[in-house]
Amino acid sequence: MTDLCRRNALSLLGGGMALLAGCSESSNGNGNGTEDSTESDSIDGNLPSYASMLPTNERSEYFYGAIDVETMNTLLDDEGAEAGREPTDPLVGNPVVVALLCSFGVQQLVDSAGRNAYTENNETADGEEQFVYADGVYAFVGSYDRTGLETDLEAASYTVESEGDAYVVYTDSESDEVVGVSGGVYAYSYPNGADSEFDPVAAVERTVATAAGNREPKHEADEDFDRLLRAGENGGIACCLYTDSDEFAAETLSNDQAADDDGLQFEFGSVEGSHGVHQQLAVTGSDATANAVVTYGSEDRVDEARLKSSLGTEAETVDFVTNGSRVDIEAEYGGEFARE
Repeated sequence: MTDLCRRNALSLLGGGMALLAGCSESSNGNGNGTEDSTESDSIDGNLPSYASMLPTNERSEYFYGAIDVETMNTLLDDEGAEAGREPTDPLVGNPVVVALLCSFGVQQLVDSAGRNAYTENNETADGEEQFVYADGVYAFVGSYDRTGLETDLEAASYTVESEGDAYVVYTDSESDEVVGVSGGVYAYSYPNGADSEFDPVAAVERTVATAAGNREPKHEADEDFDRLLRAGENGGIACCLYTDSDEFAAETLSNDQAADDDGLQFEFGSVEGSHGVHQQLAVTGSDATANAVVTYGSEDRVDEARLKSSLGTEAETVDFVTNGSRVDIEAEYGGEFARE
């Protein structure tokens, strides 16, 4: 998980926690090199609609969060969540932090010079737009008038930084914002003061070039990552933490930088020993369903007892099913908890 992800989540927790707290809605092509024929043969699920824009990078660890815009609007309009307590169950807490992170990203767009360009050229059908944070970049995924975007961004004084056959990357000298556009993605990022090595121009270009089909997406370059995405549920709020190593490094799972001592934070300690976790939270009225898939390098690494001790602790019902080197989790939340 990148420092940018952690810091942006932290900035939200200081002022916007009450809004969403407790709401109930480098690879060699073979990942880490492990093989599990039972797991591979059993997974024939669909990739999320935004998989084709998730770029490859040079880091072992990979994190993304996503929320469909319809769910985000529902949460933002949910007055019943304002007085809620913070969930202690990571099956709910981690997706809620993703929602906060994405809310921060949306506010960045609202305050940017490119806001009108995005609004005027958004042609996405109702309910189909997704908002994704990956590789240090925020991105709306849908359908956009690329020519209109280019015209309007240039009229707003954005300068062309780089371009390909089906995308353009711009910079705004006043805010240091970097914006990339294609027919299917509106992406943006900023310099990260905590990470001098982060290059927002390169990151945004990776994102839009991948979305435009000029670069190989992460799931095509890494079979284990592809299987994890296909095994996971999508829609609502989703987040994924993955490494192409045999298991996560200890510092990747530590939560001391995710938020302050009093705020909600990412909590991935329960997946120690694994190399991938995909979570999803769906909200329906006063009820919520959480799904998670945890993948390990081999069957003997599976630690279901650790998972059960930490996940689903606030659920009305929770089921754990081990399938080879994978554990599937489904939890149901309702009543007062779903409204807190």
